[in-house]
Amino acid sequence: MTDSNPTGRRRNDGADEPPESSAGSGPAGRARRRVSTAPERRSLRLLLVAEGGRDEHTRIADMMRGVGSPLVTVDHAVDDAVAVEALRSAHYDAVLYLALEERQGWSRFIRDRRVPPVPIVFIDADGRAMTRSLRRAQALNEGAASYLLADELTGPLMEMAVHGAIEQARLQTEVNEVQERFALAVRGANDGVWEWMLDSGEMHFSRRWRELLGYGVDELSNSADEWFDRVHPADLLGLRADLDTHLAGHKPFHEFEHRLRASDGTYRWVISRGVVQRDGVGNPVRMAGSLTDTSNYRLREQKLLEESRQDPLTNLPRREPFLERLRNAIDLANAYDDYSFTVMMVDVDRFRWLADSIGHRAAETMLSILARRLVACVRPGDTVSRFGGDKFAILLENVDDVQQGALIAERIRRSVGEPFEVEGQTVYTTVSIGLTTSRRGYQDSEDVINDVGAAANRAKEEGHDRLRIFETKMRDDALSSLRMEVALRQAVDRKEFELRYQPIVELGTGKLMGFEALVRWRHPRRDLVSPAEFIPIAEQTGLIVPLGRWVLREAARQLAEWTKMLPQGRRLTMAVNLSGRQVADPRLLEEIQSLVEQHGLAQGALKLELTESVLVKNADVVQRFITDLKEQGVHLWVDDFGTGYSSLSYLHRFPVDGLKIDKAFIDALDGTDGSAAMVRTILSLAENLGVEAIAEGIEQNVQADQLRSLGCVSGQGYLFSKPIPANEVEQLLVDG
Repeated sequence: MTDSNPTGRRRNDGADEPPESSAGSGPAGRARRRVSTAPERRSLRLLLVAEGGRDEHTRIADMMRGVGSPLVTVDHAVDDAVAVEALRSAHYDAVLYLALEERQGWSRFIRDRRVPPVPIVFIDADGRAMTRSLRRAQALNEGAASYLLADELTGPLMEMAVHGAIEQARLQTEVNEVQERFALAVRGANDGVWEWMLDSGEMHFSRRWRELLGYGVDELSNSADEWFDRVHPADLLGLRADLDTHLAGHKPFHEFEHRLRASDGTYRWVISRGVVQRDGVGNPVRMAGSLTDTSNYRLREQKLLEESRQDPLTNLPRREPFLERLRNAIDLANAYDDYSFTVMMVDVDRFRWLADSIGHRAAETMLSILARRLVACVRPGDTVSRFGGDKFAILLENVDDVQQGALIAERIRRSVGEPFEVEGQTVYTTVSIGLTTSRRGYQDSEDVINDVGAAANRAKEEGHDRLRIFETKMRDDALSSLRMEVALRQAVDRKEFELRYQPIVELGTGKLMGFEALVRWRHPRRDLVSPAEFIPIAEQTGLIVPLGRWVLREAARQLAEWTKMLPQGRRLTMAVNLSGRQVADPRLLEEIQSLVEQHGLAQGALKLELTESVLVKNADVVQRFITDLKEQGVHLWVDDFGTGYSSLSYLHRFPVDGLKIDKAFIDALDGTDGSAAMVRTILSLAENLGVEAIAEGIEQNVQADQLRSLGCVSGQGYLFSKPIPANEVEQLLVDG
């Protein structure tokens, strides 16, 4: 290919081929390529920069061909400007720059060609031998890959220089790509980078490292003190220890989270990571690593921690932060004689029933209002906590006088007693409050909570809406109750329960009408345990549900067996008590239906008894329950009728089948007309409602006589029989 006349570029592929006509060539010229006999070598395209230089152009092309370099294209640029244009428009593997004595500007050309990285072989044609070493140093410093003397050029030397320059450029390109990938990764990670020269103590910080702390590029020196002097005092020893451990070879890498002081004086959380480089004998020489800003993560973590420690409904601290403050108060009380505290547990009465009545969302709104009232009842420095569910704990500091604490408790009780306007409803509630003081010499926060909780429970047991001061006996009672619960759970699993059956008789004739099934616990060490001991605990723990299920099944089975022993047409009934928890169990109706069908029980043979309190507290649930119960032929009675709940209106609402007159009214009967007023009223009410009535707890003949005279048809009590085991019932039936 010949040079293009307009650009002055020429090319020669061999001395034996004349130049082509310029009429058929393009601006950069065309090339005829010799077929390669060495396929392992690729074709090369070189650019020779030489003024005039037709002879030099031909000579260099011949040299490259003469040493066996195939497919070599050598283009010719007559000056720097033409060379620059050629480099912009085409790819060249290398530049051969021929510098004559009179040629100026070669230094700038070499320097400007560094990017893109086209390797340059500098050919010095300056005849001034005295300045060759200077020119050589200058050319190499400016970026030339090789330096050759024009008057000493040979083919092998030229080939070696060209291929060496190309290989050097390739390696440099790979290095640049690796560096770019590393730099991109660092920028993507948004980390700062540091390098620490361990011998000199000099430390280099990247731009991003400085930016993380709010500094400009030139604002920090290259000293390790720029890092260590900014470390939070509480973190400095830990950081140095981690670095020393890694430098000593006891840890494969350095990683430590700490705080660094920024330019504005605030501290930012960062994680420093790095590795050490060692010399040939294992001595640490330098360290390099990164710095990651973790401040935002720490803030999010702190926010989550605060949210976990604060109740979102009431904005009060939760249990754990309250216990932390209580532990601190205990430590202060033990350390200083003039420090004291009082703790109260405030338990909302009948909250579950209230939530079922007004809806859970309205109940939560009420709790939020109640929390604000509690805060308003104490001093600004005191702590009010939502301890869990419907319980609130209060810590009063520097209050150890029981009377002073009682005044605050009374203030709380009155405040909570005010009406709550919740979602268009007016709601009333009360609280049971337990109280204890630091005078008891507490050492552990859990002991305080257990004691104040026991006092609150005692307040509930005694009727709600009151304060109880903790007494040691309460702790003993609570421990006894806990032991009873454990034993009760084991008793359910071990089937330690049995039934006793108290006969129900016709008062006029003494005829056996049926039985009431009463559960007894045969304790392995205490023999029979009174129901008064274990039934309340079974109610509280929910064990009443599986226990009640067993009682119902066993009573139905016995009723079916005993009915088969009776003459044709003779009937027996079986009364079984139900608790509120059982009525709320959605499986109960299905179980009752299954028992009736399984044993073929007659209409009205199975009587289920609910107390007045269950009837009133669970009105909606009971109403649905009774409706479904009637469809199965099971009767429902109200047990302990007349014991204080205003249930008369509910008797019209619920189609009950009978009333059981409470033993307290039977005990009052002494044969006089005045003693029978309440019983007479209940019997009259039952007659007006068209339901039956049974008197409970008849123990004296005078009571039985007076009941008969009042028109009471049926009764039960020790006058006729105590509750007896199943084998005695069978004998009773056999005897008639």
